[in-house]
Amino acid sequence: MRVTVLTYSRRKSHFIRKIIFYIILLALICSIAVSAVSVFAGWKLIHPKRLNILDFSANIVPSYTDVSFKDITGELTLKGWYFSVTGSNKTVILAHGYGKNRLNFGESTIHLVKSLLDKGYNVLAFDFRNSGESDGNTTTFGVYEKNDLLGAIQYAKGKGSETIVLMGFSTGASTCILAAAESSDVDAVIADSPYSDLDAYFEQNINSLTKLPAIPFNKPTTLATFFLAGIEPDEASPVKAVQAVYPRPMLLIHSKDDTKVPVENSRLIYKAYASYTITFWETGGADHGEIYQSDPKEYIKKVTDFLEKL
Repeated sequence: MRVTVLTYSRRKSHFIRKIIFYIILLALICSIAVSAVSVFAGWKLIHPKRLNILDFSANIVPSYTDVSFKDITGELTLKGWYFSVTGSNKTVILAHGYGKNRLNFGESTIHLVKSLLDKGYNVLAFDFRNSGESDGNTTTFGVYEKNDLLGAIQYAKGKGSETIVLMGFSTGASTCILAAAESSDVDAVIADSPYSDLDAYFEQNINSLTKLPAIPFNKPTTLATFFLAGIEPDEASPVKAVQAVYPRPMLLIHSKDDTKVPVENSRLIYKAYASYTITFWETGGADHGEIYQSDPKEYIKKVTDFLEKL
């Protein structure tokens, strides 16, 4: 009887060890799989497909000049269009969003450009690195794009601009805040749907781009993306950088129905600015990047009213 009990005990112990082994093996396989998928997702995020510049007939687009200039470090050549108003020394620089180009809203962008020209502002619309016709092979969600925007500011100054307004959309909006914090040549910022902190945004919302489940992929995808792109997340925190923009005027635009970059991002930036020189137009009924196209007349009015106060 005793031998039988000992044999049963050994078999049970062996069975438990096998179960533990297989559980550990399964956990290891799952961990490797999650890591591999996250690395691939991160690689895709920093290599979005380039959009071609749309062709327009001459009667749709105002007269412009093809321009090229260097980012502030002199490493990359950036391409764009410069729309000029005779005798004007004021320029609005447009900063497009992730995966887009100088025509952030496609053909509808031209209507916005015309509205700015009508208010006496030159307009510089250009492609960030790894977008449109510009150099570069990596997109960094504003971290190194800030250098591109600083180069655009330098270019506008070289064209005689004494008043420079940055107007950005989505990641371009965040980039505008980061660049304005470093450049005293910027007189005002218009930020449409910015993220407030890149690290926090990735961990909470990057699944809106990857289409992977937030758990377990957001955290490892964040780490993989930052590593592959050489990103230091502390370098992309508009909610912290905005304090260096003070007291220059700023217009924040965000939809409470934004499913990709929640409106709380702009609310945090607005709270951090804590100045009467910031205006926050919190609207609704539009998803991310769709506020302008959902009501272009109201959008342009908000923007031009802001510009008229400068």
